[in-house]
Amino acid sequence: MAAARQTAPVASNEHSEPARCLLRAETLGTENHLREIVMEAQAGRADAFEALVQRVGLDMYRLASAIVGPDDARDVAQEAFIAAWRELPRLNDPDRFVPWLRRIVVNRSRNALRSRGRRPTLSLDLPGPAHTMAGEGDFRDAVDARQALDGAFEGLSADQRAVIVLHYGSDLSIREVADSMGVAVGTAKSRLNSALRRMRVAVEAQA
Repeated sequence: MAAARQTAPVASNEHSEPARCLLRAETLGTENHLREIVMEAQAGRADAFEALVQRVGLDMYRLASAIVGPDDARDVAQEAFIAAWRELPRLNDPDRFVPWLRRIVVNRSRNALRSRGRRPTLSLDLPGPAHTMAGEGDFRDAVDARQALDGAFEGLSADQRAVIVLHYGSDLSIREVADSMGVAVGTAKSRLNSALRRMRVAVEAQA
């Protein structure tokens, strides 16, 4: 089984295309069955893992894109899914598949930025209600200045970008953000506050 997971999953000949379509359309369509699909993927069913990718792939790509930029996001997401396929049998709780996968994407994104030694040009195109990202007071009004906000976001570190995107883009609680990043809740709060302060200063400097 370990050897079979050295390459990216491909459709298994054991299951017909209609069967895979049924798996994706019906079984994966409800949260109650997500655990079952994860367990099937853990057992080596590539079509089950493909169904998981179909479900969460876009969200993971958007997360990677917000951290490393759209030019590198596809490669980072691909690397994350390959790593997830290989490590999936070690996931103790199938119900934690999504936060576990987010952590892999965040880690791969951070590694990509650090190894390349550069920060890509980014636009703050969050996969959720980005307008809620404003802080209190005058900074809330500055959120409407999209160009200034994009420039401020571009100046954030990989960890700061990740906490912003997870909290405001993916609408996760601070506890869920901490879980997805593999840090303590207090650390996630600190990174969020630091990111907002840094953005506030950058936006005000451009005003």
